[in-house]
Amino acid sequence: MRMLKIVAGVAVLAAAGAFALLQTPQALAQKAPDMPTVGVTQARVVKMAPSLSLPGTVVSRNDSQLASEVEGRVSWVAEVGTVVKANDVVAKIDSNLASMQLASDRANVARLAAQLSFDRNQAERMDNLFKQNAIAKSTRDQAAATRDMDVAALAQAQATLKRSQYQLAHGDIRAPFPGRVVARLINIGEYATAGKPIVRLVDVSALEVSVQSPIDSARFIREGLALTVEIEGKRLTATVRAIVPVGDIVSRTIELRISLPAANASFAGDAAKVMIPSAQPRDVLAVPRDALVLREDNTYIFKVDAKGIAQRVAVETGAEQGALIEVKGRVAAGDRIIVRGAERLEVGQKVRAVPVT
Repeated sequence: MRMLKIVAGVAVLAAAGAFALLQTPQALAQKAPDMPTVGVTQARVVKMAPSLSLPGTVVSRNDSQLASEVEGRVSWVAEVGTVVKANDVVAKIDSNLASMQLASDRANVARLAAQLSFDRNQAERMDNLFKQNAIAKSTRDQAAATRDMDVAALAQAQATLKRSQYQLAHGDIRAPFPGRVVARLINIGEYATAGKPIVRLVDVSALEVSVQSPIDSARFIREGLALTVEIEGKRLTATVRAIVPVGDIVSRTIELRISLPAANASFAGDAAKVMIPSAQPRDVLAVPRDALVLREDNTYIFKVDAKGIAQRVAVETGAEQGALIEVKGRVAAGDRIIVRGAERLEVGQKVRAVPVT
């Protein structure tokens, strides 16, 4: 019995040895987990200024309440949400009264023109008779005065005719710029007077941020300066279009207008945060913002050492400029920082680093 147990043990050991021989390096490599590939870039020293986060509002450069130039009953108004091009009709004033007034003014011009023609001939006849000593001077002068009054009356009637033509032509309210109708300020059937707003038109393709900045920070800002703007949790780079050089005497602030990229998905009225420089630029160590790994306990970045091992480093963030952000911690210029694939890494994990341009 004992002999049988010894033989069985030897057989088990032999089978285990044979299985171990089958585990070649290639087979073991196939069972080992794949080495993750990560994108890396170097930490570098750049000039950057400390920034101040200020609240702003997304506004349109073209936001108008279009009013009627003539008065009358409103016969049509574009629906809210309608997209229009420049010079498209957005509302119409009933033209019946304007047409009747135009016809009356034309008739008046024709009547006065005929009267002027007669009085000119009459004045000419009176002048000839006066030269022949057939009439008194006062009679000739009266004929000339009647002719001159006809000239003035016709000029006035022609001006009135032009006014009627203008009112008829401007019964259609047209868009001065491309945009979208965002509000009806008057409805069909209501009576519009000259200057009364009818629709609100907003150019949603020309958006920018309006922000009030402390006057003390104005000397660190210039038109064309690139700033970081955050809208609905999304960061983007925008440029200062204009600095309004008039400060508010109460808040001691000035208005900045910051142009947004055309491809942004913001809405007019969105809240925005703008990073405004608050001091002169200084040399700082910066990494791309994509390198940050945000956790509840801290903010980290991963760097790759000479052996290809990912090391997690806790950092403090500072000033921002475009896609770069200042970091403070155990990081030096030239360190390879992971900017892609860091979220799934474990501390001490070996990685395959690929430079990212």
